[in-house]
Amino acid sequence: MLIFSGLILIVFLLTSPLLLVSAQSSQYVLGTDLYAPPDVSMPQKGAPFIDPNFHTTLFRITDKTDGYSGAGIENEYARVDPENSDGTLVILRGNDGEWYLYDTTTFQMKKHFASSFVDGIEPEPRWDPTIPNVFYYLYETELRTYNVDTDVSATVHDFKAEFPSAAFVTTGCEGDASLNQRFWSLMVEDSDYNLISVIIFDKESNNIVGQKADFPDELDWVSMDMSGSHCVVGYDTHFAQVFSVDFDSVADLPSGANGHMDFALTSDDKDVMVYQNTKTDWIAMADLDTGAETALVEIPFGVNSDIGLHFSGNCAQKHGWVLVSTYGAENPPPDESHSWMDTQLFMLELKQNPRVWRIAHTHAYTAEEYSGEKNYFAEAFATINKAGSRIYFGSNWANFAVDYTDTYQAVLPSERADVAPEFPSSLIALVCLLATLTATAFYLKKHFKKQGGKKDFSLQRKRP
Repeated sequence: MLIFSGLILIVFLLTSPLLLVSAQSSQYVLGTDLYAPPDVSMPQKGAPFIDPNFHTTLFRITDKTDGYSGAGIENEYARVDPENSDGTLVILRGNDGEWYLYDTTTFQMKKHFASSFVDGIEPEPRWDPTIPNVFYYLYETELRTYNVDTDVSATVHDFKAEFPSAAFVTTGCEGDASLNQRFWSLMVEDSDYNLISVIIFDKESNNIVGQKADFPDELDWVSMDMSGSHCVVGYDTHFAQVFSVDFDSVADLPSGANGHMDFALTSDDKDVMVYQNTKTDWIAMADLDTGAETALVEIPFGVNSDIGLHFSGNCAQKHGWVLVSTYGAENPPPDESHSWMDTQLFMLELKQNPRVWRIAHTHAYTAEEYSGEKNYFAEAFATINKAGSRIYFGSNWANFAVDYTDTYQAVLPSERADVAPEFPSSLIALVCLLATLTATAFYLKKHFKKQGGKKDFSLQRKRP
């Protein structure tokens, strides 16, 4: 009896965490099964909508009645976190190039930055990591701050002092500073947009600590990684290259690393680049210190060749994952069909044989037919915030008006136990063994009776 009770207690203690995690993770859909997009009408602004396949809560946070000027509006790009440090505000870009400030809870437009930025020049706003009402932006040759409460701008540094012929500084609209915003990588350009130099600016010392003018290809973008240890340069055709902050050392990213990509942190805080490998047709990541590549998930081009991808690794506070958003036409090319990956948001674990956590269908389509005219803004450009709690993306919800999108917010569970944590197989085997022993003990206790010190087997044998 004592052994039996002990077994019951051990099984209870070991299986309770498993049962708790099972209850917590029942809302998660993991894996690469095919789910057809649900046939649902476009949500009304502000009304919660739950994706029926993946159980994620979504909100449409913009509407034309807000007063934005262009055909549509969404977050700037997948690689940029549009949310401020305390999660109360989000900066959105109109598809005509205007910029707006929204409340993340009420979804009300709070401000139109009508005359704050230079016409025709992307300001590339980047929120301060600790001050929720301040963001940095680019203004001609200056790095500036902007206070959204006072509408006051201040110059951090004017790079015309070092480069008198300069007219603009830019990251190419895809770059960012280090996570603490100490180091900034910028392209310095003349009035004809010719490259003068790529620079690394140390905001703490107010000095340029690295610069380089010669590169193997036309530049597309430049950016710091999250730790501030590397500058990465993206090119038109050449594989992206990783530089030290002083530009004294350089290394190529692996062959095929010239598709869409973004920085991320692994669960052990390593700086990596996650990208579409255009040679292997896999989503892959490369360690920025060693260059070692890890293949993550194969892109199912054999099912549907019309799959585009964007990556967002902003979620530094819940590192070890990257957000992937995919895009394409509503109807696939002739003789092809939709794959599990099409027009979706999913989180991808940053390790070999990763888990795939399905988030939502975007309902964003670049065209009705594969051969039709494409809506660039319907690529969704989904981005995740640094807290790993909200995703922003643009969607036309199968409305094929020219350049139309509105902005949507997907809310992720704040206490998600890292998406159904994996338990060691040895522990699971032990639990199964103990459960079997417990069941056996229970059976014996029920069917064996002691009579005069002997076991009565009458319940196990039929008498003639």
